[in-house]
This record gives sequence, structure tokens and C-alpha cells, in this order.
Amino acid sequence: MSSPPKPEQTQNSSSSDSQETLRDITVVVNENYKFICLENKSNQDKPLGGRQLKVQINNSEPITYTFDPSVKLKAGKSVTFCHPDCRLCHVALAYLMWEDLKSWESGDIVQASLQ
Repeated sequence: MSSPPKPEQTQNSSSSDSQETLRDITVVVNENYKFICLENKSNQDKPLGGRQLKVQINNSEPITYTFDPSVKLKAGKSVTFCHPDCRLCHVALAYLMWEDLKSWESGDIVQASLQ
């Protein structure tokens, strides 16, 4: 008995890879210490090259950080962005200073997304 033919894959593999990368990375906005963290929850390194982290505070114009083409987020690791006035950035070497990122206050609406 022969098995039925398998349907052809119609989805573009780069699109599939792209969606998988986004699904495995969590974007966390820390309200208290005012930083944004990307966490790779998978057991595989994830390419961030060319991706954009978009942040909007209240109704302000969104700002965008575009990752260098060679950037990968290691499996189980995270990268943290903070604004220039953040005290944690000056203490923790693992944090990245994002010059365009503005500070926010308690109660502000902060939306961040990785695209």
C-alpha cells in the first residue's frame, strides 16, 4: 500500500524562519527600572540582523532600533536596552545604551515590539 503524496510546501522558508524567530523572543518592558529586554526563550541562537525594535511611549512618535545584519541573540540569553539617564546602564556592563530611547514615568503607556 502506498502512502498519499505529501502536499507541497507553499510557505516561503524565510517567512517561516522569520515567524519562528519572533515567537521565541520575548520583549519585556520593565516599568520600575525603565529598560526594555529581549529574551531568547529557545535553545537555539536567533538571528536579529535587520530586525527592528519599535518603542512608543504614550502617544509619542515611535522610535526604532535596527539590528546590525550580523547580530544573533544566543540561546537562553537576553539583551537589555536602557535610556541614557538610566542608572542601571552605568552599573551593568551587559546593558546597551540606546541614545534615542526616552525615559518614562509610572503610569505611562510603553509599547515595544520586535518586527
